[in-house]
Amino acid sequence: MPSLIARVVKFGARRSIKHTPASPEALVKHLRIHMNQSPPTLMARGVRAEKFSHKDLRGDRLVVAAPSQVILYLHGGGYVCGKTRTYHNFCSRLARELNAEVWLPDYRLAPEHPFPAAIEDALAAYEMILSRGWRPEQITIAGDSAGGGLTLGTLLALRDAGRPLPKCAVVLSPVSDVRFINPSVRGNDASDWMLGSAMLETGRPLYAQSPADAVHPHASPALGDFTGLPPLFITVCEQECLRDDAYAVQAAAQRAGVTATLFSRPDVLHVWPIFVPLMPEAREDLGRIANFIRGAGR
Repeated sequence: MPSLIARVVKFGARRSIKHTPASPEALVKHLRIHMNQSPPTLMARGVRAEKFSHKDLRGDRLVVAAPSQVILYLHGGGYVCGKTRTYHNFCSRLARELNAEVWLPDYRLAPEHPFPAAIEDALAAYEMILSRGWRPEQITIAGDSAGGGLTLGTLLALRDAGRPLPKCAVVLSPVSDVRFINPSVRGNDASDWMLGSAMLETGRPLYAQSPADAVHPHASPALGDFTGLPPLFITVCEQECLRDDAYAVQAAAQRAGVTATLFSRPDVLHVWPIFVPLMPEAREDLGRIANFIRGAGR
């Protein structure tokens, strides 16, 4: 049974997010109003946030005293919205747990900047981290929802370009097929408290704006070949619309002989681990994520 806090968060998501947008334009406007509001920021003790600017890329950097590794975190928001500050709670706790600095790039958003703009910015962020002296085996790439899909697309783009890959990746409820045709998109419509099939289908043309883009592995990574990718950790709620997207990532990894750990929970909600420190399930699963990163590359 989900915790009381989980039930409250689910109810709040259902009440505040419109699941039947009138148009793609209305969806973008609604999500930007809802998700771009400044949330309470409960930074973990010993971690501070600062802004960074590198060429055309900007974002936040979460800093610890003497980091031994680095996490590149790609925020969610359906590729059309989202703010890096939303993730200070979750990422600062990862930073403290792992003695890591965390980089949160403010990548370009659709529909103004469609695919592959977000991929280009994620690649630029990764190269920036390398230029700061971090080795690939010290780097983790992580992201949630669209940011999870962007994480996987970035891994494929790095591999395809012959660039060194990070030691591992973490994806929370990832968007792995931007066509949104997996059975759970509609099958879990009534049980998903945050997303809905109408939202996903209405937003379909906003990021991948042509049929060719929609099936490109850098946009829909579950359609790609995962050969050579680092170990993956995947989370998903069994009742969410993107359930099958997560399982498709695990299947693609297994076909390529890549280690992929999928952790699912029933009766929580989309990307629940980011709801630390309030949600008990999120606090527990933050530890699972940290243990996976800690053990990768050993």
